[in-house]
Amino acid sequence: MKTLEQRVQEQQAITRPAEPASIDSLQADLGFPLSAEYREYLSRFGVIAHNAYETYGLGVPGDYYLHALNAYKDLAADASYPANAVPLLELGDGQYYLYDNRTHQVLLWATPNGGVVRVLGENLEMFLIKHIFAS
Repeated sequence: MKTLEQRVQEQQAITRPAEPASIDSLQADLGFPLSAEYREYLSRFGVIAHNAYETYGLGVPGDYYLHALNAYKDLAADASYPANAVPLLELGDGQYYLYDNRTHQVLLWATPNGGVVRVLGENLEMFLIKHIFAS
């Protein structure tokens, strides 16, 4: 995630890196393993805020709307929510980008009753660069 880290620094985006204990706690609360890629995102960035974009993650208070577990609890109540996925970015109108920790893919998901709309063909780092720092 060196390219993303470079872009974050160049654009002076706000991040809140998470401690390993917080990442482990999130994994335990979710009840499924977090991929190495997602764990790295959380430990390096936690959340990323830049212009109008804010990612879900860790490094913020537990009751904050960007906290991954809070967003997960709200969204996973929908029966179409994919297993092993965590929210990344809200698009509005009930659409969210999710990261599937099992398949290591970014998904476009819609609620209510929309389900997975599309599987994106890019890794987590490229997705975040493209959707947060698009020029």
